[in-house]
Amino acid sequence: MNRETIEKAMRNAVQARCQCNWDDYPCEERDYCEFCNGHNSAFDCDENCDADAFSEGFIAGAQWRINSVWHNPCDIAEPGKDCLVEHMDGDGNVCIRIDWRSEYEWVNACNYDKVLRWAYIEDLLPDRKEDGQ
Repeated sequence: MNRETIEKAMRNAVQARCQCNWDDYPCEERDYCEFCNGHNSAFDCDENCDADAFSEGFIAGAQWRINSVWHNPCDIAEPGKDCLVEHMDGDGNVCIRIDWRSEYEWVNACNYDKVLRWAYIEDLLPDRKEDGQ
């Protein structure tokens, strides 16, 4: 997920929350507001609109979620759980692999694999509880 994808999702969320594009009662400022068609902040268009604060919170929450799953290189992963590991190879290239190891193997890997960070695969996958799965 890149910044552009997050911003597009944020814009959609702001429009839904603030009801910018309702057919029955559209926002009168949507031609001016940066979340619809214009370049003004929502506050400049309407002092009572909370779209600016909502959008900042949305972006911060998305960035937190992305970064929160990554662990420091030598935090010991739970044995047997699949992990996505970002590491440097012998030529200095950043590589990614799926891995699982025992605690002993993990500690040794931190010493010779130059692990940069890692995340549990299950933490990277979407939570499908709302889908009934």
